[in-house]
Amino acid sequence: MHPEKSKIVYCKDSNRTEQHMHVSFTFLGFTFKPRKAYSKQGMLFTAFLPGASKDALKRMRQAVRRWRLNRQTHVTLADVARLYNPVIRGWWQYYGSFYRTAILSVFGHIDQALARWARRKYKSLYGRKRRSSEWLGKIREETPRLFYHWDVREQQVG
Repeated sequence: MHPEKSKIVYCKDSNRTEQHMHVSFTFLGFTFKPRKAYSKQGMLFTAFLPGASKDALKRMRQAVRRWRLNRQTHVTLADVARLYNPVIRGWWQYYGSFYRTAILSVFGHIDQALARWARRKYKSLYGRKRRSSEWLGKIREETPRLFYHWDVREQQVG
């Protein structure tokens, strides 16, 4: 066993409140640490839960940057969705298994990249961040299943 990678971790939660140096660890792209959760009665408490690690989230955002969406102005939004939905679905199915709110920041990053794409593709949106975000929101309302992460967010809210 690797001495830097192996350690004893205290699983701190609402029932175990002692102070220890190590209260989290990362394994297979998930960080296990104390997180907020709701009980069956709707009460907020602290539980020791896995969620997507910071490194995994960083790799996902870097992958979105490597897509270079703003350079793909020759394709339609439906083509962009068809191209990247399998990747987004894979991330959701793996990292969304536990503590789904941890991955929602990546979905926001994807939406920002799509808004940049729209600003570059459409002359009327060029240089207008708010208007491009509103345009994307309107497209999202009209076709909520176009992108996989839009459909997943709708399912969580309702």
